[in-house]
Amino acid sequence: MWRKATWYVLGLAVGLGAQTLSAQSVPGWSLVWADEFALPDNSAPSGAKWAYDTGGGGWGNNELETYTSRLENAKILDGKLVIEARQETYTGTDNITRNYTSARLKTKGRASWTCGRIEARMQLPRGQGIWPAFWMLGANLDTAGWPGCGEIDIMENIGKEPGKVHGTIHGPGYSGGNGIGSAYTFDAGAVPADGFHVYAIEWETNRIRWFVDGKAYFTVTPASLPNGATWVFSAPQFVILNLAVGGNWPGNPDGTTVFPQRLQVDYVRVYARTNLPESANVLLNPGFENAGQANWTAFNQNVYVLNGTGLTPHGGTNAVKVYGQFSGAENYTGFFQDTACQAGAAFSAEGWALTPSTDALAGGNSAWMELSFRGVSDNILALYRSTLLTAASPRDAWIRLLITNRLDTVTYATVAATNRLVAPVGAVIARIQGTFRQPTGYDGGAAWFDDAALIPLQYPAPVRMNASGSGSNLQLTFPALPGSRYTVQRRNYAAAGMWTNLQSFIGSGSFITFAAPTDYLSGFFRVQVE
Repeated sequence: MWRKATWYVLGLAVGLGAQTLSAQSVPGWSLVWADEFALPDNSAPSGAKWAYDTGGGGWGNNELETYTSRLENAKILDGKLVIEARQETYTGTDNITRNYTSARLKTKGRASWTCGRIEARMQLPRGQGIWPAFWMLGANLDTAGWPGCGEIDIMENIGKEPGKVHGTIHGPGYSGGNGIGSAYTFDAGAVPADGFHVYAIEWETNRIRWFVDGKAYFTVTPASLPNGATWVFSAPQFVILNLAVGGNWPGNPDGTTVFPQRLQVDYVRVYARTNLPESANVLLNPGFENAGQANWTAFNQNVYVLNGTGLTPHGGTNAVKVYGQFSGAENYTGFFQDTACQAGAAFSAEGWALTPSTDALAGGNSAWMELSFRGVSDNILALYRSTLLTAASPRDAWIRLLITNRLDTVTYATVAATNRLVAPVGAVIARIQGTFRQPTGYDGGAAWFDDAALIPLQYPAPVRMNASGSGSNLQLTFPALPGSRYTVQRRNYAAAGMWTNLQSFIGSGSFITFAAPTDYLSGFFRVQVE
């Protein structure tokens, strides 16, 4: 059920292949992982897809249950996963006896995702002290800890609020009772324990939206965070399904609570973006409509938001004017916005620009849009630019500046043209920027910018594997995204024969080097990524 991209080394040729999943069609999204729970009744959930958290101890919330891996607490019935909370005396692996059991399943170590549409169709349990949840944690939990790893609660319900579900994020500086969230209230009289409903998020680079049965009810972006807090939702997360009993938030069961209680899950599905709509633009305030330069950083200051000046913006009511510093020396002025990214992330990028006849670009002045990928020290690792707006450009006309030219980061010479702007290994920031250049002299003129766009492209481009060495020292090197599994395979002939798995790796955002065994120094190699 995985979508697999395949990279080949066939005399250093590279290809890309994929498997297709069949399930419900969601416009704009392509299914990449799913569990439909299509197993015989009384089976355990698939061990290839799910692991268990087991034990008690309250789980940081003073919960009362012990989580187990028993069929009594998690099994397949009628094509659905059933997680059952039971009132029973049970002694866990910690040798502590408690009065409730349940189950907590996770895809940790099996699958994790950065961005996407993550949804489940579920029927919730009911009762005071009952707490079902469908949520996610950062795959770096073991190293970053909580809340540094980030948590996305797709759906939580507490029994004392039978007609309401919650969506929340937690991160450093906004965790626990300070998490950022909102509630969805069902129509009068409706209770999610009475039937199945679809709970989902659509997670993009700088935005997460919550849905119930296709209705959006809550959105968060980096602007939603407290001042100084970090947006940690740009790295892989894994899915968790659990049914808790008691705790600080729901309170404990009482005499009205009936056991057992069941969380029934019809399916869990993960989708990736396909044809992105305009709303997929990850930039904040892309048309300068929100408080002018909000979310943008100006450099060298000669940047102004204009409206009501007789100019018709490309869109909305605002545009940004940029002009030179008239210092007599070469100077650059402009504005930029940073977006978190990771190695291998791909984007398209553009903006619109105009030079007015009343203040037209003169002499050698020019303006452009660019996208740079930067490392942790703000060093430029890759640079892409649009064509230039110059004194020869048409006046009073908005010109679309597609960012397609890859530049050498030392000489700034154009080395390639592409519509796919890919973050290299080591990249943590994608910076989109509008720039005005005034060379030596005092030539005048201005450029106006509007409607910048940075659009994530979901599918990875073919990546070249590098082969080096000879004899008994053959090595294959390729970049690896964090959290993805890479399997090196080999066969003797290009057109026939089975592929043999040689070694698997988990990507960390840097390069992986595979040393071929001495008995496999010829043939054809490929890498599959899951």
